[in-house]
Amino acid sequence: MSEEQPETGPVEAGLAEVAAKSKQPLSVVTRVLDQHRVRPAMAAPRPHRLLVTSVAFEGVRPVADSPAGTEAGEPFEFSWNPGPGLWCLASSGKNEAGKSSVLEIILWCLRGRSNLQRDVRHWLRDVRVGFELDGEPLWVEMAVRAGSPHGHVVSARSGTVLVAFEGLGDSEEGMDAFMMERLGLEPLRTAQASPGGPDEPPITGELSWPSYASALHISRSGLGALLGSDTRHGLPTRLLELFLGAPWASTKVEAAVASKIVRAQLSAARSRAAGDVEARKAQLKELSQRLGRARDQLAALPGAGSAAADVQQLYTELSAATQAAAVAQDEVVAARSAHNALEAQRVDLAAAVHTAQEAALARAFFHTLMPTVCPRCDTAVDRSRWEREKEGHCSLCASDLHEAPIGDSGEEEPGTRAEDLSRTLAEVQQSVDAAAAELARAQRSAADTEAARAAAAERLQTALHSPGLRERQEMELVVARLEGAVAERRGRFAHLDAAVDLEPLEQAGAVLAAAEKLAMSRRTQVLQKVLQDVEEDIVAMGRALGLEMLRRCPMW
Repeated sequence: MSEEQPETGPVEAGLAEVAAKSKQPLSVVTRVLDQHRVRPAMAAPRPHRLLVTSVAFEGVRPVADSPAGTEAGEPFEFSWNPGPGLWCLASSGKNEAGKSSVLEIILWCLRGRSNLQRDVRHWLRDVRVGFELDGEPLWVEMAVRAGSPHGHVVSARSGTVLVAFEGLGDSEEGMDAFMMERLGLEPLRTAQASPGGPDEPPITGELSWPSYASALHISRSGLGALLGSDTRHGLPTRLLELFLGAPWASTKVEAAVASKIVRAQLSAARSRAAGDVEARKAQLKELSQRLGRARDQLAALPGAGSAAADVQQLYTELSAATQAAAVAQDEVVAARSAHNALEAQRVDLAAAVHTAQEAALARAFFHTLMPTVCPRCDTAVDRSRWEREKEGHCSLCASDLHEAPIGDSGEEEPGTRAEDLSRTLAEVQQSVDAAAAELARAQRSAADTEAARAAAAERLQTALHSPGLRERQEMELVVARLEGAVAERRGRFAHLDAAVDLEPLEQAGAVLAAAEKLAMSRRTQVLQKVLQDVEEDIVAMGRALGLEMLRRCPMW
């Protein structure tokens, strides 16, 4: 059993026809139309109803002798509730009574843009216009101060403020957004030829609610237009198609605008493809000639090769001298550190020797003393008391002596310790002297290497600032830059000298042209029938109004 094929709708059928006419895959057709915002519009738009139900305004008309900027003048007010039906405004006995101003005030409230005369706008103080949009009653209320409106759009049923505005520009923007959204309208895309010529992209733009609203009335200045007052961009025909509800009309316009843009892009791309090759060749030839002249100038400079080698040798010598100076400084630091450590050890040993020598002298002195009397009571010290000291008792006070007799303690005699420390001090002093000599040698070496480094740096600077070498360096830089520019032109633009890939633009042009033709054909089929009915209505109305000779009113 075979699978059922999905039913093809009008959109799919239209896209398939565009693909067949343009000889492009369906995927390409879909991508191009999406990219250029061309949407197949098969169904007629939903009609909307706009009915003005009331208009009221008041203000002050200045008199001839009233001071400027004052409220003095003749007050006026107007109120009218037309409702459904056909109505007429007329004046009796005089012209310039304000009939056009009433219509312009209504239009000002509906579209947000004022075409009132400036003085009349400044006369107004309060304006209120009621209208129904698809059966919903709405009010536009605004206070006018110095010709500038301040107000809002409000729902008559709920009292909800739908749009608020302050000033002329704000009122136009607010009504534009409100009416476009409520009526489900899309901006009208436009395209006109660029002043730069056919190879330049056309100037594109969008028309919004004020352009749609121009069809709401017929003015004296717009009698030459089929609908509205602006004949640019084919606006009368586009408005007629909108109000007649012709499907495919917007698709035709969108495809036409996009097709103009793509044709200009394709023409410009082809012109660039033809002209850029010659321009790149001429540029490459000019760069090559400049490179040849620069190389000749460089070769003519004397001693170019030897000078470069000499500078390189000087850089090498300076690097070696700098490294040697750094090593010598490191040696100075190490020698100073060793010398300082030995010197600190020598100082400590000298102090210890001095202390040991003083202790030995004091002990030797006090141990040789033989007191004969007690220093307190003058009691004589006889030999028997001296004999008791050998037993550990003082010969004077008979108290126990805590130190052992001389020669029996096992401790080192102060004199012996002083001699040992003196010998160690002599050895350390030799080490200090050797370290001082090494430090002096390292300092002399550091001074010599620093002098050598300074001399190498001076020789290099002298060589670098010599006029001949500077001239050679500048010329070598010129040659290097020109070589890079020539290599870039030969590499980066090599693929452009081949055939330019215009396929994407050609595909887009074919798809958009086919879409425009298809939309035109479908639109024409619908409009022919609609316009025939409109023609019959116009003839019948004309004959009813007394135009008995009217037989036809061709609309197509």
